[in-house]
Amino acid sequence: MAKVVMYYSQECPFCRNAEKLLNAKGASIEKRNIDNNDAVLQEMVKLTGRDSVPQVFINDRHIGGFDDLSELDMDDELEPLLK
Repeated sequence: MAKVVMYYSQECPFCRNAEKLLNAKGASIEKRNIDNNDAVLQEMVKLTGRDSVPQVFINDRHIGGFDDLSELDMDDELEPLLK
């Protein structure tokens, strides 16, 4: 199974949707909470150039946010990445 890392915030509905989608695909997610954690937020911004959540990585490949993840799923490209 692929290594999945997701930067998230507790109150973010897009983060919850991304987690639900990944869980439905059987992925195990390493979650990194940016809430009240400037070091994790700065790490995410450095890696992605973005300051919005979620930010998803699959096997160290930056996927992006929920819209990007959902698009991969609609194009039948998500499951092969998670294998």
